[in-house]
Amino acid sequence: MPDTELPPADPSTDSPVVPLLRGERRYTLLLTVACLIGGLVVAIPAGAAIYSLNQPLTVSSTNEVTWTFGAFAFPLALFVSGGVLAASVFILPLRIARRAGRVLDPALWPAIGVYSLTALLVFAFIAGIALRII
Repeated sequence: MPDTELPPADPSTDSPVVPLLRGERRYTLLLTVACLIGGLVVAIPAGAAIYSLNQPLTVSSTNEVTWTFGAFAFPLALFVSGGVLAASVFILPLRIARRAGRVLDPALWPAIGVYSLTALLVFAFIAGIALRII
């Protein structure tokens, strides 16, 4: 159950005492990491499938650029993958915790999402440099 702290009782009111919920640190960390892993499982194939449609822009003999959907495949793949990852870290844990009746730690949950996505992007950038993709 979540950590609770009871406020001091006020004898002048007849309202019931409501506990203050601070959130569960361990549950927040485990749920956020699990949702990030689930997001990666969805984002990588989705981005790869869209990126497979990539076609470079071509120039005709009259120096006109031929625009195709494939020219926008790379930015679209980045946008879709980023959206899936952001939703998996910032929206999915809240929905799961709400359905389970648990409280995420408000000081830890958004920070873990930001730090994990930042570390993932830095790792991907370094891997791209090491594999000579960038």
